[in-house]
This record gives sequence, C-alpha cells and structure tokens, in this order.
Amino acid sequence: MQSIKYILITLSLALILISCGDDVPTDYKEDIFVEAYLLVGEPIQNIVVAKTQPVTSTYNYENSLMRDAQVVIKTKDKVLPLKIASSGEQGFYYEDSNYLVEENTEYTLEITTADGKVISGITTTPENIAWVERIPNPLQYPIDSLNPPTSDPISWTESKGIDYYIIAVNCLDTLEYGTYLDDVPDAELNRRIERPWTNEEDFYDIANFGFIPNTETKIVWSIFKWFGKSETVVYAPDNNFRDWFIQNQWLNNSYDENLSSVDGAIGVFGSAAVIRDTSFVLKNQP
Repeated sequence: MQSIKYILITLSLALILISCGDDVPTDYKEDIFVEAYLLVGEPIQNIVVAKTQPVTSTYNYENSLMRDAQVVIKTKDKVLPLKIASSGEQGFYYEDSNYLVEENTEYTLEITTADGKVISGITTTPENIAWVERIPNPLQYPIDSLNPPTSDPISWTESKGIDYYIIAVNCLDTLEYGTYLDDVPDAELNRRIERPWTNEEDFYDIANFGFIPNTETKIVWSIFKWFGKSETVVYAPDNNFRDWFIQNQWLNNSYDENLSSVDGAIGVFGSAAVIRDTSFVLKNQP
C-alpha cells in the first residue's frame, strides 16, 4: 500500500514537533518502520524495512529502505531467508516464488539490522476464502433498463474467526477504455466516473476500499472510479492487518503505537486470505 510513504513522512515530522517559540532543531531520533503482509496462496514479497528521515533533507523513499538488514520469515518447520529487490520500492522477498503462503499457519518475522538491533513479529494466517457469487462481467453503469443485471450480490465463503472483510476495487487501466471493446473507437480514452472526491489523493488513487462485517454485499457504484477494466479483491485480514488498514485508510494516515504488531520497531506484520476477480465496467451512454 502506498500509504507507507505518507506514514513515513508523518513519523519524520512528528519527531521534530516542538512548543511554540522554540528554535527549530536539526537533530532527530531515527526510527525503524516495518510494513509486512503475507497473503495466503501468494509468494512472500514487498516486505518493507525502512527508516525515518529528517525533514531538513529532501524526502526520498528509496533512501529510506534498509537494504543491509537481514530478514527471515519462519514457520514451525521452515526457515525462509528474504532478499532485497535490486531497485525500486518492492522491499524484501522470498526468492523461491513457487512457495506460497499457507493458511492457518503461524509465521514469525525476524529482522536484524546492520548494527545488531533485532525486530520481530508474529502472525497466524487466516483460513482461505472462495467466491460464492462473483461480480458480473461486464458491469453496466448507469444500469441498462432494457438489460437489467440478473446476478445476486457478490459473496464469498466465511473465514473462521474473521469478523470483518476488506473489499478493494482497483482500476487496471485508466486510459485505454476503447482498446478493450469492438464497438468503441480505440482513441476513446480515460473514461472517468466523475465524483466529488474529497481530496486530491482520493481523486488520483486508482483503488477504492470498503470494510464490511459480513460475507455478502451489493455492488455499490460509488466504489468504482473509472469505467473499463477493473479488479475486485476481498481480504480476510488477521487482527494485525485489520488494525493497520483502519489507521491507514480512515484515520488520515495517523499512527497509534499501541496498535503496532512488531517488537523493536513501529509498524505491522500481518496476514490475510485473499480472492480476486476481474470485470469490465461499461458506460451505458456516450
């Protein structure tokens, strides 16, 4: 999730907050930040170990990554050493992509920094989930009164012990609407669903999220930001993943250290079962 950038910036700013009238300090206390999620049935990847940066210098996310850390994930019978991606923002990953995260399994995260500091966390992956009723494909909006949808609301199987589920709708192509359709010119691009988004970040973010305490939901059109190709994802999150998600998405990227799920640093080590589906959102009228 890209919200890690905003949290790192916020943490850096928080470290220099001072009372009114004091001189602005140039020193700051460096903190280590961890953002690590395991998704059942998917490879281990995008494990981020980063450090805060002083606000007196230009913020650079790439420079915040702690590439010299030793990162290992363990189960009862496996030790999985992680490698750092060569460049970019992908963080640490397990090199054998054939290994997929298992359900109902306890995973331990162990991080050792170059100066010997040890950071750890534990998550137990939720039980897998599966589609019961998939999202219709294609979807049409506004709804065609001559061809109304016949599908029931989307639904999925329950994951034992999970009280809340996260739904994400991601636009897979914001520009090439026409290239996917035979009866629409290829040049027809950027079919935006216009809405009064509350801020610039929401307007340009390609994803939208929902949070529900059940395994069934009607299709809410306000969750789509573009017509065209999209992906619907449902997460069954453990408590660590759930608490971190709530802070990031609905508390303006604020951070409560009491909800940290790693020892020796700040951040999250969580997990979720996940299902995905793709569909195409058609515009009913030109």
